[in-house]
Amino acid sequence: MSTVAVRAGDDAPGGRRSRPADPARALLEAEVAELETLPRFDRDGASVRADAALAAARAAGLTELERRAQLVQAEVLQRRGRLSDAGRLAQQVLKWATEQGSTHLLARGHYVLQAVFLDLGDLSLALEHSVRAVELLPESAPGPLRFDHLCRLADCLGLNGDLAAARERYPAALRLAERLGDVDRQLVVVNNWAYVEAQHGDAEAALALSTQLQELSAAAGRSLHVGRLDTVARTLMRLGRLEEAEQVLQPGLDPTLQRASSDGDAGADCLLTLAEVQRRLGRLGQAQETLAACVRICEELGLGTIRVHARQEQAELHAATGDFRSAYEEHKAYAREAMQLQSDERDARARTLQAVYEATEARRQSRRYRELSLRDPLTGLYNRRFVDEELPRLLAASAGGRATATVALLDLDHFKRVNDTCSHDVGDEVLRAVARLVDDASAAGPEGSFAARMGGEEFLLVLGDGDRETTTGRLDALRRAIAAHPWTELTGALPVTASIGAASGPAWQQPDAAQLLGRADACLYRAKRTGRDRVVTDLV
Repeated sequence: MSTVAVRAGDDAPGGRRSRPADPARALLEAEVAELETLPRFDRDGASVRADAALAAARAAGLTELERRAQLVQAEVLQRRGRLSDAGRLAQQVLKWATEQGSTHLLARGHYVLQAVFLDLGDLSLALEHSVRAVELLPESAPGPLRFDHLCRLADCLGLNGDLAAARERYPAALRLAERLGDVDRQLVVVNNWAYVEAQHGDAEAALALSTQLQELSAAAGRSLHVGRLDTVARTLMRLGRLEEAEQVLQPGLDPTLQRASSDGDAGADCLLTLAEVQRRLGRLGQAQETLAACVRICEELGLGTIRVHARQEQAELHAATGDFRSAYEEHKAYAREAMQLQSDERDARARTLQAVYEATEARRQSRRYRELSLRDPLTGLYNRRFVDEELPRLLAASAGGRATATVALLDLDHFKRVNDTCSHDVGDEVLRAVARLVDDASAAGPEGSFAARMGGEEFLLVLGDGDRETTTGRLDALRRAIAAHPWTELTGALPVTASIGAASGPAWQQPDAAQLLGRADACLYRAKRTGRDRVVTDLV
């Protein structure tokens, strides 16, 4: 785009426009608006055009347009993996937007930051920014922009395990893309929804979406890129349809399609999936060749995460051929590199936070976002991330002090009826009310007790040291409190009850958190199977 001449100062706070219909300014505004929807599909084109637009806006003194172009640059940086630079630039724009009260820029700044934290694997922080990005985006924003914000919120919700909320946003995003007649964005939402269902949700739903993805692509005359082939194949794998998965992934062997990968991994992830499928089909020689091709790409492009998972697959391949010594050595290498990768990811998060926030603000925001990252946004309870960090510490302390900690899983009975009959908004209110009751139970419990939402309609209550009779009494009191709550104002004639499964570890040894959760889940299953609205325990 060529530089345009616009009257300086027209965009400054409190400034006046002497010519409201300035055609040069209108042209620049239209260019920036289009750029804001471009990086998802054309990173390089957006970069070049954003530089030109920024220079034109700066020369004309149009500060808000300049800041909008900077956020396009920040998104390009994020898509190129320069997360610290992207985060720093987005935060600078957010600071200016807060001072000037620009809701559009605030929404866009949060949108870039959620992408940064999603790439860092910090799902809770990504969700926090994504919620703000949707809340703040004006209704007057262009349809493609509204789609991008809404679809990314659905992604963050799904990856955080809140499938019910994700299943509300994905259809809304798809309807918006259909109204726009935007096939590319339709493919994005169907692919992402299928991936979330395949990884965290319903396999049959994932299959229906994968079929829709293939049909939509074929109708538009598009070939599925390797990332979308991988989504379809993982769905088929989950259903045990390995030969079909292998057939879907075959195009991923084509170097031309690999080079066209929009995910930046040149098809390495697709090849890793294909190697796993071939191994599980018993085609060990083919699996080894495919895995070797995956490793070559990883080492050429520095794809550390995929390379670590390739080591795990190599260990499985060695074991499948009976070479258990090599499998053991490869597994040790996998464990060593996985730990290093986790350490590197933690360091990357810290560096990005330090880049995004300055000096004392960095410390304040780090603490704030740390707390936010451990909380479920709907109920305010702790989330699964907190459980994974805190439960092993509590169990270790319990064992050291000769005490017994109890883990109880609570699941609402027939909760789908509430959503289907009363609406998802009512369902959310029910979840908030149950969360308050569970939180009250933890507050009344022994020292070390806490409550968390595990996802969907499942909650966790951890109770500190207590004898079996007292603990069982607390859990049954919670069950009765839920059943007796005045639900009619929310759900009418529909009752709300809960099943609870609980397990505890012996006081003389350190219980394993995963095993304890597994035992509690087994008890919860028995509670469901034997009639619901009851407590089943295997407390010691």
